[in-house]
Amino acid sequence: MKRVFSTLLALGITVALPAQVPLWDLGKDKIPEELNHGATRGADGAVSVGGDSYFGVPASAFPDQKNFTVQVTVSFPQPAEDTSLNVLLKQRADGEDTGLGLTCIYGKAESWRVYRPILNGMHIGGIRTKFQPNTPYTFTVAVRDGSAAYYLDDVPGSKHFTLLLPNDEPMWVGKKLLPRERPFAAASISALKVYGPDFAYKSAKEKPSAEPRGAIAGKSWMIDAPTVTDPKRPKILFYGDSISGGYRSHLLPALEGKVYAYHWVGFVGGIDPKVDAVIRQGAAAADFQCVFFNNGLHSLSWTEEKATDQQIADTTRAIVRGFKTGAPRARLFWIATTPHTARRTEPGKPVDTLGDKNPVVLRINRIAEGVMKEEGVEVIDMYTPFAARLELAAGDEYHWSSPAYKMISDAIVDRTQAVLNLKRDEK
Repeated sequence: MKRVFSTLLALGITVALPAQVPLWDLGKDKIPEELNHGATRGADGAVSVGGDSYFGVPASAFPDQKNFTVQVTVSFPQPAEDTSLNVLLKQRADGEDTGLGLTCIYGKAESWRVYRPILNGMHIGGIRTKFQPNTPYTFTVAVRDGSAAYYLDDVPGSKHFTLLLPNDEPMWVGKKLLPRERPFAAASISALKVYGPDFAYKSAKEKPSAEPRGAIAGKSWMIDAPTVTDPKRPKILFYGDSISGGYRSHLLPALEGKVYAYHWVGFVGGIDPKVDAVIRQGAAAADFQCVFFNNGLHSLSWTEEKATDQQIADTTRAIVRGFKTGAPRARLFWIATTPHTARRTEPGKPVDTLGDKNPVVLRINRIAEGVMKEEGVEVIDMYTPFAARLELAAGDEYHWSSPAYKMISDAIVDRTQAVLNLKRDEK
């Protein structure tokens, strides 16, 4: 068959190839009765969800759990503020630890009109959009070799090279929300298609990666890793939560072709003096020359009532010891936790005050800095410059704007160039 097509093309004859057939199509396939919880189909074929109404796409639509593409078109009426809808959510019955999904949020502040990817049960960052009422938006989630990429109306949103854990459950539309999140009163799903591994989604607006990346995973840890083609090129590791996801977009291009940068999206949210075992395993994923790490904003529960200074010091020291043991040749750098800020009060108005949880940040930084001094770890202070530039805050209490993230990236690049004797770029 391929030879016939090639011959016709050589003769200048246009060949119309058949369109890819989805494994499941909301427009043609019936929602299984056991997966329908109040969702209704209108005369135009669209399915309404919201509030307590939701439905599921059967697990049989995902025969290859590491390679599939989901495209869903959704529109909202004028939503109430501080409402959310899980447009897609694939989770196990016993929890969200292997969930993949997508949540739309309409908040009071302009910065919270976003959609947030979900990977292995954890919301990762937020991608801004305007969410105009009664306007169709098409979201695409393309999973390739276990790593997910998100798109809105064909515009690339974010790529996450964390390996998805196996999940043979249905994919829900409109199901579980995070605590304190209010559901959208209604949403209209006009199209939803699931494609298998032979469907290669391409966005015309997506730039091809110069250096493909993949994932290294172990028990309780996963690292986004570059494809190594030059064994002599040095390797660095940067570890952190969504803040690291923010400066990643500046850091990877700045180091491309010079250093292989590995990204470990992780954090220690609770007191755990034995966390060094997991840190040690991940830190041994490659022969790192530098390790940059931070653990802070996910630990805002470390108040004086819930955690003593000694407990915080012991957990922080365990993180350091894990990196030291797992990456014995690496130079370690601790990035001080960035401030907790007040929420933006009005759209477009800059943040000008610190948040009510910032004393916890100051306490964590004070204790952690003492541990770093005892352990011989260099401190990169990103708290002080950020506290002096609150106008760079994103307005959601935790995250920052692109110029702020570039400040962190520049600090890491400077340390990397100094330690590895790399040629410095002119700024």
